[in-house]
Amino acid sequence: MHRVRHLGTATTSATNSLIPALQSPPPPLPPWIERQAASKPTLQNWRVAIKANIATTGSGTTSCASKLLRDYTSPFPATVASLLASHGADVLPQKANCDEFGMGSYAIHSTHGPVVNPLDMERVAGGSSGGSAAAVAEGVVRVALGTDTGGSVRLPASYCGVVGFKPTYGRFSRYGVVSYASSLDTVGVLAKSVDDIKTVYDVLNVADPKDPTSIAQLHEGPDCGQRIFLEEGDKPLAGIVVGVPSHVASMLPESTLSRYSNALELLEEKGATIVSVDLDNHQYALGAYYTIASAEASSNLARFDGVRYGSTLTSDDGLAGLEQVRNMFGPNVKRRIMLGTFVLGSSSYASYFHQSQVVRRLIQESYNNVFKAVHPITPSESTERVGDKIAKCDFIITPAAATVAPLLKDVQKGAVVDECADDVMTVPVSLAGLPAIVVPVGESASKEGELPLGMQIIGQFGRDADLFGISRVLTKQ
Repeated sequence: MHRVRHLGTATTSATNSLIPALQSPPPPLPPWIERQAASKPTLQNWRVAIKANIATTGSGTTSCASKLLRDYTSPFPATVASLLASHGADVLPQKANCDEFGMGSYAIHSTHGPVVNPLDMERVAGGSSGGSAAAVAEGVVRVALGTDTGGSVRLPASYCGVVGFKPTYGRFSRYGVVSYASSLDTVGVLAKSVDDIKTVYDVLNVADPKDPTSIAQLHEGPDCGQRIFLEEGDKPLAGIVVGVPSHVASMLPESTLSRYSNALELLEEKGATIVSVDLDNHQYALGAYYTIASAEASSNLARFDGVRYGSTLTSDDGLAGLEQVRNMFGPNVKRRIMLGTFVLGSSSYASYFHQSQVVRRLIQESYNNVFKAVHPITPSESTERVGDKIAKCDFIITPAAATVAPLLKDVQKGAVVDECADDVMTVPVSLAGLPAIVVPVGESASKEGELPLGMQIIGQFGRDADLFGISRVLTKQ
């Protein structure tokens, strides 16, 4: 049943999307994973890449693209990796390159070097799951796993012209995923087609007893997505209401706004009703996200002390040795640890971290107020009193990024805040824990030619399967 293919360094990538593997025999799968496997392997001969912060055993290192963990091999596999293998996937021993510990928007903060975009080698692939997106886009693998904390699957999907899926928080097991921000981290999937994403979703949508945040068996309600996915005809989206956030258009350049408008027109042609929706407090999302994520990162990364994981202390002086090990973190990771430590301090906690959690809750409420479906865990207090002033929708659609993939030379010399700002379309979804899928809808003109641009379709919490139908309608065009 175990089908990890040991390809060594034979599988290469011109975009630096894959990290070279070590050589060791494959371990057996956990017994409960074996029992989950289908009688006919669902992913037979599917070549799959897994991001470097998702644990695998055997020859693949779980380096998190960090110097500190450069040759680290995990003693156990992540549940998602085992599920793929148990269903027949050929999991590459080479791991997908990424930003160090998943912190970044361009996949340039890696000890293995930056990942470049296979569609234009002078541009970034996006991050942090840039290696996963690039490997799919250049055809090295059929499917890749990434992680999405604030947009790390969706942004590179848009830049590389592939489909990227972020599930509801807790839908896929996080057991064996190296934690960055535990309340935001999700495992995501990248592929060239919605059908392939749906197939992998069905494999990974399993309750995991080892993950206390797992909610894979959450009731999804009436499956309007399955109806859309299967129905043919001129108006497959008849009766579906798609929300357009009123604040988005003013944030977009003309080239992106044109593609956005074209996507909305296509949905209307297919029978959907387009309505404007007001999502309050989204202007505070970026600040809240980076405060919360950095605070959780400063706590999670404290475990990398040179004793238990990765590079070990070489000095008899404990403090000097700890400093030596911690200096193996890259500058981007150090910045976030320092920011997180600051906002958790006694003098800053109430002003920054607590207020960010308040903003997060308000953003969750704003989504609850505009979706038809009620949040299954935290229904909005205003759900019963929403009147004609607020349109109720099945989905929300925005661009996944404000622009096409930027040039590598520009982002390497750009300001840190510019990189953070590129997550503006994706972080509100992560703060609310909602499912979203990014699909390429065409190309947007740039000075150098035509480059892909992705649209992000957002669903209510727990209604992941609904997304596949509407996204398939878009990609069929």
